[in-house]
Amino acid sequence: MTKFSNSSKEKSNYQEIDPIDLLLYFKKRIRILIVGMLIGGTLGWLVSSYLIHPRYSSFVDLYITNNTKLETEAVEYNDLNAAQKLVNTYMVILQSSTVTDEVLSKVNTDLIGDNLLNVTSFTSVQNTEVLRIQVETEDPQLTKDICDAYKDTASKALDEIVGAGSVKVISNPKYPSSPSYPSVPKFTAIGAFLGLVLMMAVCVLTMLTNNNINDEKELSERYSIPVLGTVPDFFQFAKALGISRKDVKKSQKLKTKNPENEKIMTMATVLNENTPFPIREAYNVIRSNILFSLTNMKNGIILVTSPNANDLKTTTSINMAISMAQIGAKVLLIDGDLRNASIYRYFKVSNQNGLSKVLMGFEEFEDAVVYDIAPGVDFLSSGPATPRPSELLGSSYMVEFLRQQALAYDFVIVDTSPINVVSDSLAMASVAAGLILVARENKTTFNDLDKAINSIQMANAEIIGFVLTDVDSENDGYGYGKKGYGYGYGYGEKKQSNA
Repeated sequence: MTKFSNSSKEKSNYQEIDPIDLLLYFKKRIRILIVGMLIGGTLGWLVSSYLIHPRYSSFVDLYITNNTKLETEAVEYNDLNAAQKLVNTYMVILQSSTVTDEVLSKVNTDLIGDNLLNVTSFTSVQNTEVLRIQVETEDPQLTKDICDAYKDTASKALDEIVGAGSVKVISNPKYPSSPSYPSVPKFTAIGAFLGLVLMMAVCVLTMLTNNNINDEKELSERYSIPVLGTVPDFFQFAKALGISRKDVKKSQKLKTKNPENEKIMTMATVLNENTPFPIREAYNVIRSNILFSLTNMKNGIILVTSPNANDLKTTTSINMAISMAQIGAKVLLIDGDLRNASIYRYFKVSNQNGLSKVLMGFEEFEDAVVYDIAPGVDFLSSGPATPRPSELLGSSYMVEFLRQQALAYDFVIVDTSPINVVSDSLAMASVAAGLILVARENKTTFNDLDKAINSIQMANAEIIGFVLTDVDSENDGYGYGKKGYGYGYGYGEKKQSNA
């Protein structure tokens, strides 16, 4: 068990990204990356298929030679060199207004000279004597007609303007049956790639700016406070727990007075013989670490709190008590949240008699406690709400009450209010062995923890350790995908149960 100190406080919120951590981060978000690829690919396909006007391409290849009459089979080097220069000259000539006007006169189009040159290219094929005239327009027939017109005009233009050399057609233009641009597969692939890159950039940015607790490693590296254990998300094991997908969705919107949801909640989150092994083992690890931490402590009073609501501290309190009792310990579980009682609903017992009445002298402990609510676990509900819960919990009556119960029980586990919401848990800190701080993966932030730990430090209280809940078991060796769930917690007219 470790007391928090300033020297052990946080590292910088912005750290260099470890390549291995980045790969694991990408692995956790593989679905997001795939969705990004699919969206990008779909957009690329839509753009190329419907938004871009297709263009069709055709070409004619002309062989340019310097000699009008070759008397020998061998072609002299000077002739080839002159032919290459003639190709370059010829390309200039073919772009002249004289040639373009004649070409346009042979095709049925409203193009003018400059427009024609915009859709036509002239190149020397690999610096040879072969001149390629390539045309690309939105009309496949017009494309071929222009190529044919250039083919017919080329030889005449060379004779009349240059007066030397000859032209031979070596590749006739073909009718373009399919568009040359855009390439739908290419656009789709580029879109998918850009979608992936964008999602990866978003993930990196999120990783750099994310202040949430993402795993046990981050928690242990930031503070010199032990992590007692991690608890996987219960509803990953819905099938093993006999809960349907519909029930899981119901549990995510838990309402205080909904018997069906309370049944689901109890079945899924309270340790019993049907609880999957990974969950039972997680609490066994927490139990062992707590026993080790409490070896030299003054008593077995443990306060369980969390920075905020919905960190699953109530579930942790209940299952810690059950796990302790499984090794033969005598355990008293107390609902110390006098503002928003919830444990009694897990076990379907009354909250009319409980801690508040005992402390005010209206009820004897023996009459208010529920014996053996789980094997080896006695339970004391919070009782009716009181106007000043902090004063009652911090009173000498509460201190004396806890001391008496510490003598009667091996462990007294008190589920308290979230420490960043109200300071009720700190009112009992002086008499307890220490506090267990529950954090929820990907929900609790380091700022939340810093604030909670600072409050505990100011109260001169001990922190036994952290428990990290709702852990993504897929990355912790359990082999189950994360589904996530949550229960509401409120202080006001509309209250929801805290788990």
